[in-house]
Amino acid sequence: MQPSSILIVGAGKLGRECARQLIDAGHNVLLIEKDPQAAKDAHDSFGGQTIHGDGCDPKVLEGAGIARVQAVVTVTGDDEDNLVVAELARRVFDVPLVLARVNRSENGWLFTPQRGVDIALCPACVLAELIKREIDSKAAKL
Repeated sequence: MQPSSILIVGAGKLGRECARQLIDAGHNVLLIEKDPQAAKDAHDSFGGQTIHGDGCDPKVLEGAGIARVQAVVTVTGDDEDNLVVAELARRVFDVPLVLARVNRSENGWLFTPQRGVDIALCPACVLAELIKREIDSKAAKL
């Protein structure tokens, strides 16, 4: 299988770890980060696979080659930014797969296909659900 090209917007801890795992799996990954220090940290880890810029800016996305990627993953710490990136990826650049991080669970209802999001990821929600399932499973065995 041919490696996919994936654009990750947000090179904080989550974005860098996601990039590392995808690169290890053989995918081509490019990170975009607007915070200068986080961009430097990502550049130190991934070299030329990091761009310092604002992923909400269509010109930055275009310069990063968004028109040629198979997926965009937007994992910034800001729900509004993640929605803007998702809508741009889908509506302006017609990216086939868009995944977006939901930081505040109460905003989850906004992350829909109508807004360009194929898969909404809420790390805190996933962790809480796993904890609840494990507790319920252990309680059922008592």
